[in-house]
Amino acid sequence: MRKYQQLVLLVISCLSVGILLMYKTENNRLKYVLKYVNFFGRNDAAVLRRLENGTKEEDPKALLGRPLPVWQVIGDSFHAYSAFWIRNELVAGGEAHVLVVGKKGAVVDFRCSLDLLGGRSLQGKFRFQRDSIESLVDDKSSNFTSYHFFCQVSRDFGQPGSVSFTDITTTKSPVKLRLRNLKPAGKKSDRLPATVCLDLVDFNMTSKFARSENALLQFFLFHQAIGIEHFLVYNYDELPEEVIHLLGRTNIHLYALPFNFPFRQTNGTQSRIHQLILSDCLLRNVNQASFTLLLRPNELFFPNSRFSMGQAKGSLQQQLRHFSSETARFELATIAVCFDERKKLLPDNVQYDPERRSAYKTLLNRLELAPGQLLASTAEVELSLSTAFVHRYVDCEHVGGDGLHDWRNAVRADFMEHINALRNEVDLLI
Repeated sequence: MRKYQQLVLLVISCLSVGILLMYKTENNRLKYVLKYVNFFGRNDAAVLRRLENGTKEEDPKALLGRPLPVWQVIGDSFHAYSAFWIRNELVAGGEAHVLVVGKKGAVVDFRCSLDLLGGRSLQGKFRFQRDSIESLVDDKSSNFTSYHFFCQVSRDFGQPGSVSFTDITTTKSPVKLRLRNLKPAGKKSDRLPATVCLDLVDFNMTSKFARSENALLQFFLFHQAIGIEHFLVYNYDELPEEVIHLLGRTNIHLYALPFNFPFRQTNGTQSRIHQLILSDCLLRNVNQASFTLLLRPNELFFPNSRFSMGQAKGSLQQQLRHFSSETARFELATIAVCFDERKKLLPDNVQYDPERRSAYKTLLNRLELAPGQLLASTAEVELSLSTAFVHRYVDCEHVGGDGLHDWRNAVRADFMEHINALRNEVDLLI
């Protein structure tokens, strides 16, 4: 009887091993097939996977919107937007760096203190400086001045959670601002390759471009195609709900930043508000990303290759590493392209007005300098058209005397192939 039981067990064992080997063989065949299947004849599976629901993975280092910036009153004549803690890496201590606007002509006279996480309050040394753009822009119609406030300590007392300012010219209580801690620089490989700061503060949301949800959606999809998936949106409530809903199906990360500016805005104040947003954008991205751009929704950045392709020498990051490490900004040629809402995809708009000029430069900012050096640096390089450029989509109701031109005539063949590849990827997603 025992011999029959042993025989049955042997047969069962053999069948089990056979089934296991068969399963393994079929599984390997399935993997092989899936590995080499190309949707539409090319590798579009990776593109289509961007639409999968529930695939977002929040990276703790990329919580770029916290603490939430908001203009709040400090004293009678000043408003603060955002505050950053910058620890001295070479010596003890550090300083809080705060973006502030105040009534033109108001007296700047403050005391400051740092509130430590343990509950202690520490008196700091207050100083301030006017924004550098103030000396370049003569805006007599403006009723505000932009400042950088600092609260400095020369010893290490622990991590501060907030900074408080007291206006000595009034009897009001101190006003507390939460600090964003700018952590020391880590490995370059730990940073995001790039981010985009989107300026909706003074963009005309009633324009033909802004009324096209398809065009607004393409702003995000084209930048995602070149390797940028994190967007800091200033005046986020202006972004249409339908666009936000559609982007929720992708791996794109949106950070909602309000901008309830407390002073009257005029045409003459646009460049100064633009500079305020840029300062916050740069400080918010320090040690989180390698590069960042401040763009409006009608501006598309076209580099000659994707932003990051691992360690590939052809990536844009690798190309820009050839410039001096002191170079903080790369100026991008900006082409005013005529927008036609009948075109499905933005690169299909090919006519541009060479005489249309912008009121400000479009810059690709490199974030590898210390925060103080980053804002003060004047080291700037103008990139060639063969490396990168920006399209700004505009209404061409009034064309310059030189007429319209085809922007494709100035682009190299290999660069144009790259743009067409991006176009085809976005075409699948629209």
